[in-house]
Amino acid sequence: MHILVTGKQGYVGTQFENWMAKHHFEEQVDLQSVRPQNVEMIDFTNYDIVLHAAALVHRKETAESANDYQRINVELTEKLAEKAKAAGVKQFVFLSTVAVYGEEGRFEEKKIAVSQEPRPVSQYGMSKYIAERRLKQLETADFHVAIIRPPMIYGPDCPGNYARLAKLARKVPFFPTIEGERSMLFIDNLSAFLYEVMVGNLRGIYVPQNRELVNTTQLVMLIAAANGKKIKTSKFVGIFFQKTLQNIPIFRKMFGNLVFEAGNQLLHEMIDLQDSIIRTEKNAP
Repeated sequence: MHILVTGKQGYVGTQFENWMAKHHFEEQVDLQSVRPQNVEMIDFTNYDIVLHAAALVHRKETAESANDYQRINVELTEKLAEKAKAAGVKQFVFLSTVAVYGEEGRFEEKKIAVSQEPRPVSQYGMSKYIAERRLKQLETADFHVAIIRPPMIYGPDCPGNYARLAKLARKVPFFPTIEGERSMLFIDNLSAFLYEVMVGNLRGIYVPQNRELVNTTQLVMLIAAANGKKIKTSKFVGIFFQKTLQNIPIFRKMFGNLVFEAGNQLLHEMIDLQDSIIRTEKNAP
């Protein structure tokens, strides 16, 4: 296979290229930086598959950012797919997000079905969902579209929420016990899943995740242990925090349940949770 991966500065794209070089060096993977002004310069004719992992993320939401999300996450995605299709590319794998569901954590138990109708509440989630719909309109029997909606991704040198939580876990001596569970995805598990999707020329919508669910307290303890530290926990403080802070969005997002049905699980033997945290924290600062 000859695979074009977009997102030369992005975490998923670079990690996928590294994983492929280690596990499937016989496949040819090209990592490409894409911008609206250079799309026309890309020659798709020699590629079998495009993994579109480049995106605009973590932008403060304003009227101006809405235009940027539309331009990068929607229009650029559609243009790439159109050019890939016209050049004879067989499969377009799109890295979307669970943010399309509009769910940010809750304290009642509920599993989110992959088939649940998306109701994005953020500009980022909305832009990804619009891009998904436009890609599905381009799909044909000879041009498969696979949409990947991962939950929180973590791994060595990862950006985002995990990095902030890990920094906290390496420092604090104490943490509240709160039982909310969530789906997460180790970067190597995602890379392996993406490869399986490509090998099978699969199409459709997927929410890959680790087999093991995790709650924030457990995650903090695992991170601390991987760094040779111990953290004391308290159920009493956890109950107090949950009762007093459960209506605050950031608290629900950090500690609430955010679990997706496991119908579209990973298709291979995965790295387990504890091992994935050890690998993630191996060279942590």
